[in-house]
Amino acid sequence: MNQPLNIDVVVITALSEEKQALKSCFGIDFETVVKHGIHYNVGTIKYKDRAINVATVQPIDMGPIPAAVIATRSIIEWQPFIIAMTGICAGMKSLTKMGDIIVASQVFDHTAGTYKNGSITPFQQSIGQDQWVLQFIQSIMDNEKEIEEISSSHPRPSKDLGKTNIHIGPMASGSFVVKDSSYIESLLDKTSKLYGIDMESYGVASAAKICSSAFDNVVWLVTKGVADHADNKKKDDWHSYCAFASAKFLMIMLNEILKRDNSYAWLENQRKAQIPENQPHLFDK
Repeated sequence: MNQPLNIDVVVITALSEEKQALKSCFGIDFETVVKHGIHYNVGTIKYKDRAINVATVQPIDMGPIPAAVIATRSIIEWQPFIIAMTGICAGMKSLTKMGDIIVASQVFDHTAGTYKNGSITPFQQSIGQDQWVLQFIQSIMDNEKEIEEISSSHPRPSKDLGKTNIHIGPMASGSFVVKDSSYIESLLDKTSKLYGIDMESYGVASAAKICSSAFDNVVWLVTKGVADHADNKKKDDWHSYCAFASAKFLMIMLNEILKRDNSYAWLENQRKAQIPENQPHLFDK
């Protein structure tokens, strides 16, 4: 098996539908690699003489804990520089429309907090995205042609909503599916700003932060497509498009790393700087 010697990016999807959409979107050959009982699909994205090795994986269940576990194990197994997640989410109706993409600028667990008088007040211990990563994402959004092509890259249930918009903003995660607009209203009352809600992003970001060190920082990325508005009108109509569109935006980001000299130089420096297993750490006694 021509397995890459190193993996640069691990992409997590919560659902099989999301995983298939990602593989279809990336359009590369994947090989199955089993490590300690976990099945990964491994492939390489190429541009001229440059390459990014990618592994995709799916947790055994939805939710922040399975996502955190699979993300942590993947980081330990592969030592990637980026751990990403694509798929579907719910979007705030006042800020997003069906099919839009949310890129998380920070994430928090809306189910962790204080329960009092029949409601939860979230702790809002958020994990923020690095500013240089947000600047990189913002620069990609300036490429209007590629962003507009996302809308036509996969069939949509309705084209009346116009082109797909990209939003950079906070996301909330929790261990249950929300189909109640009153819960969302209550959550919005307790947060400064919120764009989307899902079940896994906080787990993925937590794993990246916990596994980062003074020597090697693991960058986390979450791109999700708005498939519903977390109300009783929740349907599956937009699942296919949102799964594909979110993967498409991640693909655009990875291609930009390949195309930009400085970005690819960063990736190569990360590869060279990988620390041996027994290297002393700043916080070792």
